[in-house]
Amino acid sequence: MQSVLAGVDVGGTRIKIGLADRSGRLISCAVLETGACNDAENFLEIVVGEIKAQAAAASVSITAAGIGCPGRIDFTSGRVVWLRSKLEFLEGVPLAVRIGNRLACPVVCDNDVNTILAGEMRFGAGRGYRDVIAVTVGTGIGGALVVGGCMVRGRNWAAGHFGFMSHDPKGPRHICGNSGIVEEYASQSGILRQVRRAFEAGEVSPLTESFARGKEPGLQELFQAAEAGDTLGSRLAERLTSELGVLIANLVYALDPELVLLGGGIINHVPSVFDAVRREVAGRLDFLAPVATMILPMSLLDAAGVLGGAALAMDVINQREQGICALGEER
Repeated sequence: MQSVLAGVDVGGTRIKIGLADRSGRLISCAVLETGACNDAENFLEIVVGEIKAQAAAASVSITAAGIGCPGRIDFTSGRVVWLRSKLEFLEGVPLAVRIGNRLACPVVCDNDVNTILAGEMRFGAGRGYRDVIAVTVGTGIGGALVVGGCMVRGRNWAAGHFGFMSHDPKGPRHICGNSGIVEEYASQSGILRQVRRAFEAGEVSPLTESFARGKEPGLQELFQAAEAGDTLGSRLAERLTSELGVLIANLVYALDPELVLLGGGIINHVPSVFDAVRREVAGRLDFLAPVATMILPMSLLDAAGVLGGAALAMDVINQREQGICALGEER
């Protein structure tokens, strides 16, 4: 029976679960609704059940699994340290051990964007680079950092939370504790808050009309409205690309990477947004030669989190083969 890797991409809205081989070929994948998970035990049952179901359907066995989860994740133990989303019930849960026990194989858990970057470094646009910054645009703004070929996680597992960085010290306070953060202006959640305020102020726009009907407009609807000449859409879209440009330029000045990878649904599916952000960054980096830092879109697209989990799982296998205690196991 063929042995494969399992990857789990835990998101605030959806959970993607799939199987892949060591070359990064996706064997199967399913998307589940995060809202279907009521508590930690229910979450574990759903995730493990889906992995086992896919393995049975493909007639394969699971060698190891990797999980990407939002928040601060203790990578050494696979425990969720801090998480504020629909999945707050996972805070304090040792995901790697709990899922590993159920699957009877090594399991590793990391921050979701660290996991995505691990996949890009092994299978995607990050191959061949050693100093890389990743920024993802979605419900929030996520980030990850590889220096000298090694993932930087920080002493408190907080490295890479670029979306919590402040561009406006007098802006609204966020649950993270900072004020005027990038996420407020350049993410799905931040855009929704701004559309809500525009709606309450009586501003007329396809975005506020959608909001009035009880439908939350996404980032794709935002840019569609902007392209159609809508005043609110144009204002918010311009602010989004500007904020991302400032963020990435600041990161380049601070860390001088070889490569910046930009990803997330709006980047993956609306190329004009990536182009606008890259122009914004370029206009702020006269300090450097034009090719000093490459800025590229992530290449694994919607499979990035699952293949990132598979990449982490491969690291676990390599550790075992080298006689190193795998994460979530005891000697």
